[in-house]
Amino acid sequence: MNERKYVDPKADLTFKKIFGEHPDLITSLLNALLPLPEDGKIVSIEYLTPELVPDDPLHKDTIVDVRCKDQNDRQFIVEMQMIWSPDYNQRALFNAAKAYSRELPIGGDYRNLKTVYSLNLLNENLDLDVPQWYHHYQVAHSEIKGETIDGLQLIFVELKKFKPQTWPERKMAVLWLRFLTEIDGTIRDAPPELKENPEVRKALEMVEASALTPEERAKYDGFQDWLCRERRRANAERRAELVPGLKAQLNAEKARADAATAELEKMRQDKLQTARQMKADGLPVETIAKYTGLTAPLIETL
Repeated sequence: MNERKYVDPKADLTFKKIFGEHPDLITSLLNALLPLPEDGKIVSIEYLTPELVPDDPLHKDTIVDVRCKDQNDRQFIVEMQMIWSPDYNQRALFNAAKAYSRELPIGGDYRNLKTVYSLNLLNENLDLDVPQWYHHYQVAHSEIKGETIDGLQLIFVELKKFKPQTWPERKMAVLWLRFLTEIDGTIRDAPPELKENPEVRKALEMVEASALTPEERAKYDGFQDWLCRERRRANAERRAELVPGLKAQLNAEKARADAATAELEKMRQDKLQTARQMKADGLPVETIAKYTGLTAPLIETL
């Protein structure tokens, strides 16, 4: 009776499920939130690999939440950032610049380069002491107003500062932002205005707690646990800047926690693989559950 009806759409699993698997929903979100000209709206979307492979093989791959291009070959990078870090702006710029530079083949014409839009939805505020919650960056002349160089456009949306009355003329944008801010995993029902819009209603159906498979629920709960740990760590790091020696101690503790998390995930994947093999061999679900420790509903989905 007391179970919450919706999970948080900002979580990694749900955000990618909504906007990374449904072209109509990501098209609606981008058209609503990006500074696109009226004659330049997105009509169709093609998903691209979210992995931006680095030139330097010693650096880890960069994974973004959603990456796609439209009918005019403009690229769009969409990230849902739950925890703010001081280097996030640079990372967003780096990813956008990387996507832009990869558009041009060797010997290609620079005039064929298309604009890359980076939409960054932030669950924590930027280090800007201003009331504005929508921030649009582009390469602009320092003295001549309106003189810009096309190529990269970065948009940062501070969700916690957003209020519906601050953008009344863009109804669809307000609906999507209300969806991301009001459906936070704590409410039992959605406001009628969100249910009335067919696109937002479709997204709402995907974040109903009852719509998640047991494996998806486990991933969602795991992400929420990780988020709590990361928030505590981030807060501790902010305090550590004021205490000599404490930062090194926190870094060591984080390394140990990361290693433990990686080991637990490896054990989980090993159990899943064992369960798949046992199921393929025709063993009963009850037997598989007994020897792997996995739940019967999860085994049924394998």
